[in-house]
Amino acid sequence: MEHRQAGCTVNGPPGLRAFGALGLWGFGIAAAAVMLGASIAPAQSSVYYGTIDAADKAQLAQWATHYWARVDAGTLVTPGTFTFTKAAMNDPLFLPVRGARRTLETLGVMGAQACDGLIEIQPGLGDVAVSAALREAMTQWKFRTDAVSNPAGTQAHFNLINAAPNTSNTVWGMEGSHLVSTNLPWEALTGANAAGQVAATVAAATLQTIGKLTDTAPAIAKAAAGITQTQALITGQKSHADRFEEGVVQFLFDQGSTATAWRVDASFGVFGSLPLVGVTFDDAFVLLDTTSGRLDGPFALTSPLDATVLLANQSGYVAGTTVRFHIVGGCGAVAAPSWRTTPPPGSGPRWPGATPPFWIFPPTENVPFQMQPSRPSWWSNYDCAVSNGFCVCTAYGQFTMPGRLIWVRNKCVTPGAGGCPPPTAPADFNPLSPPGSSTCLPTETYFW
Repeated sequence: MEHRQAGCTVNGPPGLRAFGALGLWGFGIAAAAVMLGASIAPAQSSVYYGTIDAADKAQLAQWATHYWARVDAGTLVTPGTFTFTKAAMNDPLFLPVRGARRTLETLGVMGAQACDGLIEIQPGLGDVAVSAALREAMTQWKFRTDAVSNPAGTQAHFNLINAAPNTSNTVWGMEGSHLVSTNLPWEALTGANAAGQVAATVAAATLQTIGKLTDTAPAIAKAAAGITQTQALITGQKSHADRFEEGVVQFLFDQGSTATAWRVDASFGVFGSLPLVGVTFDDAFVLLDTTSGRLDGPFALTSPLDATVLLANQSGYVAGTTVRFHIVGGCGAVAAPSWRTTPPPGSGPRWPGATPPFWIFPPTENVPFQMQPSRPSWWSNYDCAVSNGFCVCTAYGQFTMPGRLIWVRNKCVTPGAGGCPPPTAPADFNPLSPPGSSTCLPTETYFW
């Protein structure tokens, strides 16, 4: 088990030991708690690792039917009307939507790096074949491979069929050139886990905010009323993880921090998935367990994602087993997100060239650096500074797209001979007219 040892250089206040006057690993992972999590981890016979019976399969197929009814027609289940019989299947870490993915990868039906769009309610993200394969697996426990177009996957399919235990009641046959199996056990995730890299140097301001977040996040988790992601996918309501993320974003606003929050799921086994919120600062990032508010890090900005310490506190996770990370679009993630100049998929043409169909814009009025509860989007004031004779203004925003929130950073460069307005100057949200100027130069850039 890896401990988050405090190997960083910190310019903190007197008496604050490296990453914790509280004596915690990674700001909030107590040694006793980690050891306890490891000692009570169950065998891999749990539902998280794919051990289910016929009754469980029937209920999972029923859930999947609700899921695909929402995909097809937007039909939602009334909250509270569907639950699983087994308590573990109603746990925040049980997520059936991505369970079949590893098997489909093994069969060569979809790539390991492909985005699945399952949490976004856009299965396959336009790939009809992948969407159809996911639907068939989830609703009928059926897989198919084409011996003509996919001989390697068909051979892998035969191998899995031959290895299936008699108790699985796996049946198979040929439909034309397709090998089709039903009740084939779903494959668990495999592979080595990357070790997180502790940030070598963290600024005092970052350390102070992380310390406050460590103290506050458990209360945010406790107050974040909401349902599991599994229930959210069929009811259309916000999940507990969604509300936890909102609470973290509000906390950052209240601190006046420009750190950005983002969501990622740490998948394990077949149905295991711990929803996480990451927070990226200028010099490090941290990971937060949305179910408890526990915090791990700070990690170096280039560090691989590593949730093994947070998962060690969850009884459903078997220590040492494979963890894979997915963002909300189902794309594989290996590190914390970084700013890119490429708009996210599905956002349409980049504004201000044309209004993308899915963006919901904030009003063109002063929007203080805080959440606007009545509005689905917000934008911060510009923060400006003179650089090489130019006024460089930066603002941060968040737009709403179906099923997700997108962070945006706008950088506008204008002639700065007369100086820049102070950072606290209010600014209307109009990237073409930041404070103290009438227009941006062509160097204006949007980052997502």
